[in-house]
Amino acid sequence: MTMLSSYACALLLLAAWARAAAQPLGPSDSYGNPPRRDPYSDLYASPSPAPEPTPLASQRMELGPPGHRYAFPVYASLPLNAPGGLSQVRRLIIVVHDERRDARHSLRAIAALYAGQAGPAADTLIVAPRFPSMVDAGFHGMPAWRRTGWMEGMPSVAARGRPFPISSFRILDDLLRHFTAPGSLPALQTLVLAGHGAGAQMVQRYAVLNPLDESLRATGLHLSYVVANAESYLYLSPLRPSRTGRGYARYERGICPTYEHYRYGLEDLPAALQNYDGRLSHVQLAARYAQRHITYLLGSADTNPEYIGLDKSCGAEAEGATPLARGLGYWGYEMHARAKHTPIPAHQGFIVQSVGHNESEIYASACAAQALLGDGNWATNATCKALSPHSQP
Repeated sequence: MTMLSSYACALLLLAAWARAAAQPLGPSDSYGNPPRRDPYSDLYASPSPAPEPTPLASQRMELGPPGHRYAFPVYASLPLNAPGGLSQVRRLIIVVHDERRDARHSLRAIAALYAGQAGPAADTLIVAPRFPSMVDAGFHGMPAWRRTGWMEGMPSVAARGRPFPISSFRILDDLLRHFTAPGSLPALQTLVLAGHGAGAQMVQRYAVLNPLDESLRATGLHLSYVVANAESYLYLSPLRPSRTGRGYARYERGICPTYEHYRYGLEDLPAALQNYDGRLSHVQLAARYAQRHITYLLGSADTNPEYIGLDKSCGAEAEGATPLARGLGYWGYEMHARAKHTPIPAHQGFIVQSVGHNESEIYASACAAQALLGDGNWATNATCKALSPHSQP
């Protein structure tokens, strides 16, 4: 090959490389890593339509009691610092993001239900807290967590430039206290805490352990929880779905010695949570949880036992192989395997038809819209089937 032809080949290769380099890359993930497949995506899930863009931006809130204030990032459907801008708000929805920690996406998924309707847009406030990781940029001086500690109620990391460690459950406490303080939302009537995936795990455990529910309802507010496609649940006794597929029994500790430890059971509660529940007994916690208003949403297609992000620890596996199986198992446990002295729970459950582990799609269902927003003409896509008190796993 002549020197001239070699030079020409080199030019052709250089041009091809330049064209490839000029191709647009996908967005970086929530941790700032180079563009790649979302490590938490369900490889078998149907793609959902991209949410409509909104001008929402992260808003900085000051939370906590006097002398122990701290800054925390949230997204909100309305400006939180506009004088008089929240005077019409009758419904507050606090939605917790999933494993991706994309709080803006969670907010949009709910706001899409009433898109274009002036009434709900003015009287509904959606707040999506963003639980930062230690590696996230732009959250200096705010609480931050390692890995998924936030979804278990664990304290934030003690580090220079960060506030004193605070449980993520107390973040939710402080948000509720802030918005229910006199004058904050003068027309407020309804509070909803919702979460999908990891966020649902946090909301369900918070619903069991938080000390504020009854005192808020005593003021006339209606407080409820929406638990959508949780990958695991906090059980209130040693019973689990039987390995035979029929009924409930104690799980074999030889297979999983820690299946009753927190976050799957009430044994070995972390120090940060030991006094959080007021030192109630397991029986008292179960009785109190039965009276709280919970809606479980389970995607009928959330059945992949191998999707990346699914909790595969033995404590989670003791609850079932897939999120759907774990949700049905927990529903059956509440309806049939509870202690004799625990009342029948005031809870409701739904199967969302043809929906997998997908936040946008499950919130766009008729039963989710009802649980989140009440009666109305909402933009829903999926239908629901109510779980019977007689439903078994």
